[in-house]
Amino acid sequence: MTAAPDPKPGDPRVPVGPAPTGAGGPSSVAGPLQSAEQRLDAEGMRMLLEVSRRINAERDPQALLAAVVDSLVTITKADRGFLMLKEGTGLRFVLARDRKGLPLEAAKFRVSESVVKEVAESGATRLIDDAASSDAYQARMSIINLSLRTILCVALKTARGILGVIYVDSNLITRRFSERDVPLVEAFAAQAAVSLERVRLEQAEIERDRMRRQLETAAEIQQTFLPGTFPETTGLVGAVATVPALQVGGDLYDIIRFPDGRTGLVVGDVSGKGVPAALFGARLLSDVRYEALYHDDVGATLASVNDIVARRSTRGMFVTLLYAVYDPTARWLSFANAGHVAPFVRSADGSVTRWEEALGVPLGIVPGQAYPPALRALAKGDTLVILTDGFLDAVGPAGEQFGEERVVDVLSKAPAAPIELVARLTEAVANFTGNVPQADDLTCLAISLAE
Repeated sequence: MTAAPDPKPGDPRVPVGPAPTGAGGPSSVAGPLQSAEQRLDAEGMRMLLEVSRRINAERDPQALLAAVVDSLVTITKADRGFLMLKEGTGLRFVLARDRKGLPLEAAKFRVSESVVKEVAESGATRLIDDAASSDAYQARMSIINLSLRTILCVALKTARGILGVIYVDSNLITRRFSERDVPLVEAFAAQAAVSLERVRLEQAEIERDRMRRQLETAAEIQQTFLPGTFPETTGLVGAVATVPALQVGGDLYDIIRFPDGRTGLVVGDVSGKGVPAALFGARLLSDVRYEALYHDDVGATLASVNDIVARRSTRGMFVTLLYAVYDPTARWLSFANAGHVAPFVRSADGSVTRWEEALGVPLGIVPGQAYPPALRALAKGDTLVILTDGFLDAVGPAGEQFGEERVVDVLSKAPAAPIELVARLTEAVANFTGNVPQADDLTCLAISLAE
């Protein structure tokens, strides 16, 4: 390809007369073949590199924001600089500094809102020279009232979008922004936006690490008040397993050993998940243990706990809970159900039934509720299985729920020992859901008569 000859005098490609400065109206953006960096002079490049090193070295978010504003005020020799970041559908004022690097009081935060909004929405730089008399903006009363002579407003843009805007102004006739300032300010804004995004991502990662450590600690604490294994009890063998959807869960369970040889069984499900539900559940277990010592009747225990939770709950949280007490002398099991999943019973022949009586409302919704108990015999070879609804509601890749039929199928085919039933059921749900994220906590407690 042959290079084009150099233009001769009089060639129409050679511009005649001074280049337009853009005074008196919005700036004209440089041609598409010229980037902002290409249009910087040597002095501008030196200043840009210097301030870029400064802002890139900052790791503290507030220090970075201050460095961005201070640097731009210094580069442009402006009177004031303001930084606003996007928040929702609007802009939030972050900070303002004067040419001495001193913070401006909130009362002095007065800028042309019309110009700022235009830049935040369009991303296009706005240069207004002699703003108070500009024909293009003479109707903008906000500018006229500020008695400004010159304004330069540029967007902070990244590949992810516009983060905010940075705005400098001056009312000194001796310092008027011109088109020559635009490429330097745009190049600086690009560097500042990258630095702001970097610090945001770093802070987000720090916050994620902090939350992860807190959740790990919360999970460790939760394990201290939930029995790790089924303890030795008079006349019973049992097993329990819990799989939280998050690191800490809203499911709760307990095995209470009474001095007279009876055994209390508690399985509950707090509305919600995570740390709030875990804290709610921890306190609830304490309430159940305390009230169980004062009430031989399971229904009276649940009624007392319900009143406590209903008075205390301020966030609309509630809990479904099944409370049962096994008497080894009579070989009877009394239970009351506060809106929880009806327990399953696997008989020695593999058939599965459910104890659906004694159902009441969940705890913590309305005080003064009664919870009439039911009485059932636990025969030799029977295994009582108490679940939370996470088993029934678990969803597979096809969008289908695990459901009651699959629970019954697993229980009927698995060995009758509580530890086997718990393991098989938990494994079956895990295989069913596959790679689908677990949506709810899973807790399963099973008991049968000791040999």
